[in-house]
Amino acid sequence: MNQSSLFGIIRYDSKSFYIAVALHLMILAVLVVSVNFTDHSVPQPKEVETVQAVVVDSQIVQAEMDKIKKAEQRKKHNEKKRLQKLADKAKREEQKRKQAIKKRKAEEKRLADLKKKRQADEKRQQQQAKKLAELKKQKQKLEQQRQAEQQRLAALQQKREQEELARAKAKKAEEDKKRRQAEAQALKQKLAEEERQRYLNSAKVKKMRSQYVKLIERHVGKKWIKPASTTRDMFCEVIITQNRAGSVLSVKTEKCKGDKAFQQSVERAVLRASPLPDPPSADVFDRNILFTFKPGN
Repeated sequence: MNQSSLFGIIRYDSKSFYIAVALHLMILAVLVVSVNFTDHSVPQPKEVETVQAVVVDSQIVQAEMDKIKKAEQRKKHNEKKRLQKLADKAKREEQKRKQAIKKRKAEEKRLADLKKKRQADEKRQQQQAKKLAELKKQKQKLEQQRQAEQQRLAALQQKREQEELARAKAKKAEEDKKRRQAEAQALKQKLAEEERQRYLNSAKVKKMRSQYVKLIERHVGKKWIKPASTTRDMFCEVIITQNRAGSVLSVKTEKCKGDKAFQQSVERAVLRASPLPDPPSADVFDRNILFTFKPGN
């Protein structure tokens, strides 16, 4: 049996080992005592000495057992320290392994995140490039639309200017035509008015107008009611406004010589005389009639 096997037995069944050692020592002591009894040439030791020898042997055995026990304790202590070292080493190795795994996972995560970030950057760059391309396309389209709109507005402005020029020419031509017509009409009216004034200023028309005013004066005289205070030297200048039908629109007396009753009686007579007599000719009609009213006319 080698040393390692012996230590293994001691570690796993130390109690049985100690009992076996003690039995072997006791057997050895008995054999020694037996030899002493069979040896006749040697005087028999005293009983006290035998007991002492046995006691001494027991002390040796106890000492050996203590020594073995201490050795076993040291062995167990050393083994415990060795196992603790192994456990600590295993723990450190496990920690290192876990750290390595953690580091590897962290590195894998970092690489995965980096890859994801790179893919996201590439995707974003592609999207930006696509967006820039779309913006460029839209800008080109807007520029084309702007140019087309400018051309349309330029054409529209040119057309509007041409139309305005044509309208201005037509307006000027129309104004010139109207002006010529107005000038011709004014000249015609002027000539007609001059002709009419010559006619109205003729002796015939003057005579008819005088007769027309006398006719109105006599008609008003017929409607006059003489106040008691009236005298033959009283008079009033009468101004009558009439319409074409001869209806009196207003009457006013001025430069009267007479009292208030005479003046009011003349005005009432004019109002009662409405409508006034028709003129002998339309040429002698006058909207405003002026004559001097005297009692007895």
